[in-house]
Amino acid sequence: MEHPCEFCDTTESLEQKLVTVTRQRAGKWFIFDHVPARVCPHCGHRYFDAEVVEAMERGMTDAPSNARPIEAWAITLSAPKE
Repeated sequence: MEHPCEFCDTTESLEQKLVTVTRQRAGKWFIFDHVPARVCPHCGHRYFDAEVVEAMERGMTDAPSNARPIEAWAITLSAPKE
């Protein structure tokens, strides 16, 4: 039996999927496509194997040759609290 989701404690089996992950580091955003994850069918929490997390860490440190820049807009909806 597979372990339940640690967030919602469902007894449903986690589903293997490919997901998109966004991370921010030092003011830069990184988007990872087609990331293998186990996803809770009840609450959507995602679990990643250590090798996948390590690969994303390496991608944020040394951009691989297949990395491509994208254009994005950062929009603030309200003034920051002082």
